[in-house]
Order: sequence, then C-alpha cells, then structure tokens
Amino acid sequence: MEPLIAAALKMIKPQMTVSFGGGRTVGRLIRAIKEPTIKIASPSEQTRQLCLELGIPVVSLPQVKKFDLAFDGCDSLDENLNALKSNGGIHTFEKLYAQLADRYIIMAPIERFKEELNPDVQLTLEVLDLAIPQVITEVEKLGGSAKIRQASEMAGMFRTPNGNGLVDIHFENWTNISEINRQLAQTTGVMGTSYFENIVTDALLATDKDVKHIKKEDL
Repeated sequence: MEPLIAAALKMIKPQMTVSFGGGRTVGRLIRAIKEPTIKIASPSEQTRQLCLELGIPVVSLPQVKKFDLAFDGCDSLDENLNALKSNGGIHTFEKLYAQLADRYIIMAPIERFKEELNPDVQLTLEVLDLAIPQVITEVEKLGGSAKIRQASEMAGMFRTPNGNGLVDIHFENWTNISEINRQLAQTTGVMGTSYFENIVTDALLATDKDVKHIKKEDL
C-alpha cells in the first residue's frame, strides 16, 4: 500500500463520520478502507458513484451535523495551509463539507506545497450567468485576467452541479490573494470561490519515500 494512503487510513477510527472529496487519490483511499462502521459522505458525484460500485452506503449532507474527518485534494497549498481547489469545479460543495469537519485533511504530492500559492493555478469563481460580465469587469479592475471555463465534452460553458458557470482568474502572483478573494466573493452573483483560507487543518504530503504530516496547530 502506498504510504500516503496508509497514513490517511491510520486517522480513520471506528464509528467516525467521514467526508471524501473528489479525485484519484481519494478514490484510492476509499478502495483501501476496511472499517465497516464509519459513515461516509461526499460532495463529489464521482466519489459517490465509486462508493455505489463498491457497495459502500453514502449519507447525504443534511443527515450530517459534523464530520470527524474530511479528506480532499488540492491544486496548490501554501505554508499556512491555505489552498486553491480550482480544477475540479465543485469547490462550493467541497467547502460546505469542509466547514463541518473537525479535521479537514489535504492529500497531495509535496511538490504542491510551497511558501506561496502557485500563480499558475487559477482562482476559480462559481458565478450566476447574468453576473459573469460584471465579475470579469471587477477582476480586470483589480489587475487580473478572467476567462469563462468551457466544457470539454461539448460546446458551451462548463456547468457546475448547481447549474452555474465558472470563471477562471489569473494574477501575476497570489501574494494578495486573501484580499482579491474577499472582494470578488462579495460581488453580486458569485456563489463560491476555490480559495480555502483557514479551513485546512492537516496536510498529508507524499514524498519519494514517505509522508510528511503538517498540522495547522504546529505552524
């Protein structure tokens, strides 16, 4: 078993309620779970489908008051455990689950962990269609560039599970991402952003030989 999966499994105890996000790493973790007494939920349709295929019951979010643990991936992570979770496009749902978790754990290769967030990774906004032009204007006023995400499997705009569009935003760097995110999140029509600030409590970072476990309280 790969060390990253083994490290995550050690955190899961009997009778826990656990959220699993999307992505291949989380999928490998779910396949490795042998503890039958935990309750599982997920913001990811793909992950819920995998659980269905494996015969693992999944509870819905309204059935959960809190998660003991929530596992997820990210596209970039900084030294304060702030994360960008942009590429999957379900960050609004993921944040709902994350905010109910006692421990929100990012699983990622150590290359994604840097002093500052990777400027090559975009900040993504989930936006109501009618608000997209105004949001793009606001991004440009702040000095960034914005592009509507297009669907890969068909012509037209990518749609979130909520039926909204995604706007991908780039700046020269993310030194001021907290303020950029704050201003854009307050723009009418923005339903959610892919910047997870002060939400991640743990990072399990895979190296060539082992796993580095960083905890928020130790920073």
